[in-house]
Amino acid sequence: MSPDPRAPIQGSNDKSLGYWAAHEQYSMHDLLRFVTEAERYGFKTTMTSDHFHPWWHDYAHGNFVWVWIAAAAERTKSMQFVTGVTAPVYRYHPAIIAQAFASLDILYPGRIGLGMGTGESMNEVPLGFDWPSQKVRLGKVIEAAQIIDKLWYPEINNHNKSNKTEGFVHFKGDYFLIRNAKLYSPPVSHIPIFIAAAGPKSAKAAAEYSDGMITFLKAKDSRNIIDVFERSIKDDPNVMDKNRKPKEKIAEYKISYSDDYEKACDSSKFWSATLLDNAFNANISDPRKLEQNANMQVSNKMLKESIEITTSIEDCFKSIEEYFAVGFTRVYVHSTSPDEMKFIREFGKKILPYFQGRTGNIRY
Repeated sequence: MSPDPRAPIQGSNDKSLGYWAAHEQYSMHDLLRFVTEAERYGFKTTMTSDHFHPWWHDYAHGNFVWVWIAAAAERTKSMQFVTGVTAPVYRYHPAIIAQAFASLDILYPGRIGLGMGTGESMNEVPLGFDWPSQKVRLGKVIEAAQIIDKLWYPEINNHNKSNKTEGFVHFKGDYFLIRNAKLYSPPVSHIPIFIAAAGPKSAKAAAEYSDGMITFLKAKDSRNIIDVFERSIKDDPNVMDKNRKPKEKIAEYKISYSDDYEKACDSSKFWSATLLDNAFNANISDPRKLEQNANMQVSNKMLKESIEITTSIEDCFKSIEEYFAVGFTRVYVHSTSPDEMKFIREFGKKILPYFQGRTGNIRY
């Protein structure tokens, strides 16, 4: 009997650190330099944003991350890549996401992961779509996770053994309809799906429909959603198959590092709009408006409370330990440092070996 291709490799849920590639702030060429340097200095996995518009207008970028992942995987030896996050709301249909990531897995088996979430207005409204409620968006994410899983592994998901589907999938939900769709180039290895969560409903969805949860919340603000996530797994035996590994709990940790504190602070301002009230649900899609609002409403104090702005790379130790202490299994280090190459080298020499010595290798 052949093994379940969805089953992650046992023992891969050790605590670990990853690198974050921000497609809003840097050019594709710079990000390729960064990720190859990150691998050279010991990083084994990269999370990478997936937006149409960026969070800021001045000196921003809007790279198409799926193309970049292929280029980055080709230029690295074994670096793994996961989106943080892809939003199956309007611009991305779940079947197209399934096809794209299956193709990436064929080219780079065992190195591709899919992070999904409810997204932001700036990803949909510029393309002519209305901005739906959070309830609708979460419903779409849940249905998308089911559709993608069925397309990737149709025979495993076909519980009626007398009905041979030959890989064709039919799905009728509240938001998506699939009519006898088949991936003729399916994935060759396990592609994990992670779901972004900032509240109890999305945390519960992540527990039920994915391999783990991603959050941008700081460690001290994450206890509630971690509790909901873990309780949802414990309370529903169908959520957690005893033959599969524990589900991941993934955090994004933002830092701006420089010998010059003012430069580190100035560089962090690029992400000010993420601190606007209700930033992730608000119907604001124009980066010029986001930047204008952030300049008026986000203080330096707010920025410093959200992003670690430091002249000492050693400050990372305590912050990262706090994430692991509250229960996270993986932390992606999102640097907005004025000299990113210097950050990667300093972090790789002084911080990464300490955590890797305790955590082991990462495998999808």
